[in-house]
Amino acid sequence: MAGWTGKTVYVNLDSESVNTVRTDENLIRKYLGGRGMGVELLSKLAGADIDPLSPENPLIFTSGPLSGLAPMASGAVLTSKSPLTGTTFSWNMTGGFGRELKKAEIDALVVTGTTNRPSYVEITEGNVEVVPAEQLWGKNVKACTEVLENKGSVACIGKAGEKQVPISSFVVDSIHIGRGGLGAIAGSKMLKAVVVKGEKELLPFDPEGFRELEIRVLKLFDASPMLSKGLSNYGTSALVKLLDYMNLIPSKNFTGKNPPFADMLSGEYIKSVFKLEKESCPGCPLGCKKRIKETAQMFKKTGQVLTEGQTLLEGQILPDYDSIWAFGFNLENPDITSVIKADRICKDYGLDPISAGSVLGACAELKSRMINANGLEFLLSKIGEGSKLGNGARRYLSSLGRTDLSMDVKGLELGGFDPRGIRGQALAYATSSHGGDYLTAFMVGPEVLGKPVGLNRLSLKGKAGILQVFENLTAVLDSFVFCPYSGFALGEELGSALLLSAAGMEISPAELLRIGERTYNLERMYNLKAGFTRKEDTLPERLFENNGGNEGYGIPRQEFEAALQEYYHYRGWNEEGVPRPEKLKELGINF
Repeated sequence: MAGWTGKTVYVNLDSESVNTVRTDENLIRKYLGGRGMGVELLSKLAGADIDPLSPENPLIFTSGPLSGLAPMASGAVLTSKSPLTGTTFSWNMTGGFGRELKKAEIDALVVTGTTNRPSYVEITEGNVEVVPAEQLWGKNVKACTEVLENKGSVACIGKAGEKQVPISSFVVDSIHIGRGGLGAIAGSKMLKAVVVKGEKELLPFDPEGFRELEIRVLKLFDASPMLSKGLSNYGTSALVKLLDYMNLIPSKNFTGKNPPFADMLSGEYIKSVFKLEKESCPGCPLGCKKRIKETAQMFKKTGQVLTEGQTLLEGQILPDYDSIWAFGFNLENPDITSVIKADRICKDYGLDPISAGSVLGACAELKSRMINANGLEFLLSKIGEGSKLGNGARRYLSSLGRTDLSMDVKGLELGGFDPRGIRGQALAYATSSHGGDYLTAFMVGPEVLGKPVGLNRLSLKGKAGILQVFENLTAVLDSFVFCPYSGFALGEELGSALLLSAAGMEISPAELLRIGERTYNLERMYNLKAGFTRKEDTLPERLFENNGGNEGYGIPRQEFEAALQEYYHYRGWNEEGVPRPEKLKELGINF
């Protein structure tokens, strides 16, 4: 099959051995690749009760059938059991890592064990090797990447991962950062990086048919205002003005809303004061990452004196909305320069910015004081060096007896989309396999942007059935390893056609959604066996009606519970949220 290489590579760091086996074709047909394949491999290799930081917990890097072929499909997925949440966790790694993995003829790379010295995995010219990395240990991401980038695409950890900080992450090519604490797993293995460069030319099964579909995909991207006008021009900061207008940006650890300085952190303002250039993932027409080319324009406009520290912003990648929210709105900080520096610290140490900003927001509320720009940089550096704040909001506040201040689901902190005003997103947060991860079903699309359909954002009525379809579709897109934002234009019908022309594999649109459903149910079973129950499918108390000043705005608890039960019904789960035996049999899940 053209979309897969047929190779799964197992690296055991204990013995520094490499074992290559043929990828199971049944695994491909049931899970495609990417997220689906990663979760299935995790369920087979690691019991749900495994300690996430034990040597046996695998780091699983998976490409997809369209990696390196289709627009917005150059990434990979990294899957493991999260040390932050204790759930299964899959991070859709944007960037070019997946394309290089596929060009290296690898469907999945599975890393287990622990080295007795700092090491990295190098994949070049068809060889996979464990290489000593003593000279890289102790370096942050930028310095490590500069050493390795001539060898290929680099996924590495910074000092936060080395110190096994629970909110640490891998960073791909110094730009793309994830969530779930998977960097701590690498630190526990003394694995500094994985670097990969492939040589094989990637060709679709039906070149002519694939090219026609590629043109169609590009037209759909161009026809999507969010993609072609929003993300392409401003990056994800394009969301700021709309969310502010609709009163959907939570601030001050979810105690405030409608921050008065939203314009100063908007994509439009940022573009007006910085000279920017696009930074694109390979094969992506959008270029949603923005690199600062020149800062002088900002200081001419604002009348500030240009300092050496401010000129250092030149060459930096602008923060995504996640960082703008976490270090701006959440901390009552209107200074875009400060937000850029905070985002850069996170990318260099390898820290999830949402989790970092959330724990600092909770800390600020706990101590009833604001965090200024200098304090923000200092605290982030402390987290990167192993401060207890890096344990994440729930664990840090638990030690102080104030878990009520933690805005998380299943231990993963919520992003900057207020679920009180986006009720389908509220249900999506509560039912996500990963915890408070909005990307397992980005209900902001239909509820705020009206894409692909417009929904009443202030009601939970009718959302349960729609949500599970969105969750299934997202799992499919993650298994193809499309960029998460491709969902603004792509669906299962086009996915089915692309799969046929790219790989010669005929899977109907309905069966693709069934693959997504299978993936989601397997994740659910894994989490249940890890000890999660129905009671974790909820939200922080602060977000419900009659709590924390939410009268008339908070989520009605009775309506939420009714929607949750309806969701279980649509999923084929019992009243406790456990998949029924007949549902598991229907999906071919034996776990």
